[in-house]
Amino acid sequence: MLYSEEALYTLLCKYVLSEADAEERLWVEEWLQTDSRHPQLLAALEKVLRQIPYKEDAVAAEIAWQRLSAKMEGNSWMEETNPIEERLQIEPKRNTWWMAAAIFVLAAGAGLWWIAGRSNRSETFTGPVMAQLKDGSTIELDSLAQLEVLPGFGNRQRLVKLTGKAVFDVTPDAVHPFIVKLGEREVKVLGTKFTIDCTDKGFLRVHVNSGRVMVKDNRDSVVLSTGMLLEHQAGQSAKVAGHVMNAEKKELVFADTPLSEVLQTIAVVYNKEVTVDSVLLGLPVTATFTGEPVENVLSAITFMTNTTIIQHASGIELKKHEE
Repeated sequence: MLYSEEALYTLLCKYVLSEADAEERLWVEEWLQTDSRHPQLLAALEKVLRQIPYKEDAVAAEIAWQRLSAKMEGNSWMEETNPIEERLQIEPKRNTWWMAAAIFVLAAGAGLWWIAGRSNRSETFTGPVMAQLKDGSTIELDSLAQLEVLPGFGNRQRLVKLTGKAVFDVTPDAVHPFIVKLGEREVKVLGTKFTIDCTDKGFLRVHVNSGRVMVKDNRDSVVLSTGMLLEHQAGQSAKVAGHVMNAEKKELVFADTPLSEVLQTIAVVYNKEVTVDSVLLGLPVTATFTGEPVENVLSAITFMTNTTIIQHASGIELKKHEE
């Protein structure tokens, strides 16, 4: 999981001071490869930590803290720093107190360009990974998926770009709407959990686990609520279905649901068009299906509605069962 900058600096401090375990060291080494500026950040942090003295005496520690802050505010830490006075009794030992001091000075913006420009630049996450944004929202990125957090995130709105597939759990904030840009399309939410799949070029699938989202393009928009599934191929009309509790597992829940809605759900989830006599469209269906093949689903529906499946060259038709 990727955390806020404070947690990042904690991990980098552990790495510099040789206190990181094997997994943490591997993560840092991979992190260093993702941005040409990351090695510069680590080198600057190492220069600060290697020259911070350790002293358990509280007065001496406070003096050292003030001197360290003055140096960093003047950006002198980016160059060769002068040794702290010998009366501070410099010892080679470092501890958590000094790591925390360095972290909080850095996070306070004491001349560190990487943090100072953070709100004015984008931030990119590449899957598979669980990304945690500063507003508390979490995004689980599928393999090969990429999420870009755009500059100014959280100022007026929370704007991100997605390619690939991801599961979003968005922190509610009516004042700062969360918007996912998908090329010419976008998904706008206030607080919800949903899945977006735009892995294939021109194709979009959005499933809402809870809450409400609005899917927009240049021509139209549609609002989806809990259990709704949208599929849209560029250049075609969007297909929308309800009663989908889990799109991946094909978990469908119908409770006195009109047959017309049931068949619409089947058309989207299974990509199987089924026609029926208009007089049958209002028949109620109550059933739950999880991972069933479409043949089993249709068989159960015909039993509940007293209908018969007729196979045509052009597709499937349900007709009233002849007594």
